[in-house]
Amino acid sequence: MSINGPSPLPPTTLTSNTPIPQSTASAYLSAYLDRASTDPALQPNASISEHGPVSRTTASAPNLILHNLKRVQAGLAGEVLGRDLTMIRMEPEPENGEGVYEAGQEQERVVEEKEKPVDMEMMEMDGEGEGVDKEERKRKKKERRLAEKKAKARG
Repeated sequence: MSINGPSPLPPTTLTSNTPIPQSTASAYLSAYLDRASTDPALQPNASISEHGPVSRTTASAPNLILHNLKRVQAGLAGEVLGRDLTMIRMEPEPENGEGVYEAGQEQERVVEEKEKPVDMEMMEMDGEGEGVDKEERKRKKKERRLAEKKAKARG
């Protein structure tokens, strides 16, 4: 069989890209995720066997695409989601040498700073019952921040 020219392009179907409301998107996504939990043919990492599609998802190796779609679904439902800790373990180490462990330590440090009691110097009261002068607090805060930066640069 000889080829007389370039092969024809496959037929093209144009679809509209009209935005849909969040409630409709949430309903579609919810229906898909419900069906994907029981039908391996709808799972992105399914493989084909002689008996049909087979899911390769296990408890030790969850399907990240479905996991992220569930997070999208929760976001569409109005839930405020924090940083996904599942993905932190899988991210490659940044070029600057700061790995996941250091990032976790930084997060813990931020949480500890938020939980620290209010600086006692700010709580001191003068004889008239008013707090420490605003300018004085600003000056002390700048000094603390500068000292923290120097300590961080050294260590």
